Amino acid sequence: MIKTTAPGKVVLWGEYAVLAGAAAGVMALNTPATVAASRSTDDAWHFSSQGFGAEPVSCPANELPKNTATALLAAVLRHWGFGSLDQCGQAMRVHTDSSAFFQDSQKLGLGSSAAVCAATYRLLCELTARIPTLTEAMAIHRDWQGGKGSGLDIASVWHGGLVHFQQGKATPAELPPEWHWQVVFSGKSAGTQGHIASFDEWRRRADTAPLDDLIAASIGLSAGVPNLETLALYCAALKTFDDAAHLNIFTHEHTRLGTLAAASGVLYKPCGAGGGDIGIGFSDDPHALAVFRQRAVEDGFNPLDLEMASHGVVLEHGERSVYC
Repeated sequence: MIKTTAPGKVVLWGEYAVLAGAAAGVMALNTPATVAASRSTDDAWHFSSQGFGAEPVSCPANELPKNTATALLAAVLRHWGFGSLDQCGQAMRVHTDSSAFFQDSQKLGLGSSAAVCAATYRLLCELTARIPTLTEAMAIHRDWQGGKGSGLDIASVWHGGLVHFQQGKATPAELPPEWHWQVVFSGKSAGTQGHIASFDEWRRRADTAPLDDLIAASIGLSAGVPNLETLALYCAALKTFDDAAHLNIFTHEHTRLGTLAAASGVLYKPCGAGGGDIGIGFSDDPHALAVFRQRAVEDGFNPLDLEMASHGVVLEHGERSVYC
C-alpha cells in the first residue's frame, strides 16, 4: 500500500493582502487528509472517499474519472496531459479520507481542498515516478480553483509548521513562544472563490487605501518577530478593509466571538476569505484563553482541539517514509 498524508491550515495574518503581493503567515494544523492506494484485483480503478460524501465509483483504465470523489485526481492527470488512468500504470484502489475537516457534515474551513490536492498529487507522483515540487502542486491547485488564489494554502500543507508566504515562496518561521491560541468554528461553512471574485471586482473599481493599510500591517507582522500589539493593528486594518470591500469577513458569528474574546482578555480574528468558517483567539495568558474557550462553548460555539502540524506532506510506501 502507498499512503500520503497532508495537514490542514489556518491563516494567521495576510488575508487578501497576500493576493496583492504582501507576505502572509499561515500555520499547518494536525487535521490529516489521507489518500491511500493498493493494487486493484481487476483491470479497473476504484475510488472511494470519506469526508465530503461522494459515492464510490469505478473507472476503466482507458478513461479519466469524472465524479466528485476523483475531481482533484483527474485535475492532476489533465495537468500532466494524461488522457487515461492506464498512463499511471497498474490499476489501483484509491481511498481519500478528509473526514477530519468536517464536523456533522459541515466543512470547518481548515483547508481540506489544499490538503487533499497535495496528498493526491504526491501519491500520483509516486505512482508515475515523477519528482514532486511545490511549484507544480500550487499550479494544479490554482487551475482546479479556476485560476484564483495565492497558493499559500498549498505551501502551508506542503511544508508544515508556520511559514511566511509571499509571491509563490514559503519561508519557515516560528510562532512567538509566549503566544497561546484557540481555533473556533463559527458554526457556518463558507466558500473561498466567490469572495476572491468579489475582492477582484472591488479592487478594480474602488479606492484601495484600506487594502494598502492591510498590506502594511501584514508586512509589519512578517518582517520581524510578531507580537500581539502588531497583530492587533492587523486585526483593526482587516476590519476597516472588510467594511470597505463588503466581503463579510466579520460575520455576525465572528463579531460575537470577538466580543467574547475581548471580555476574556483575548485577541480574536476571523481566518480566511470570509463568510464564516473558523477564527482564532490569541493571548499570552493561558488562563485568559481558557476563559474565552469556556465562554465560546456556553454561547453555542465549537472550539476545536488542534495543534500545529510540524510536518507537511508525508509519503509512506512500505517501510519508507518521505517528507516533502
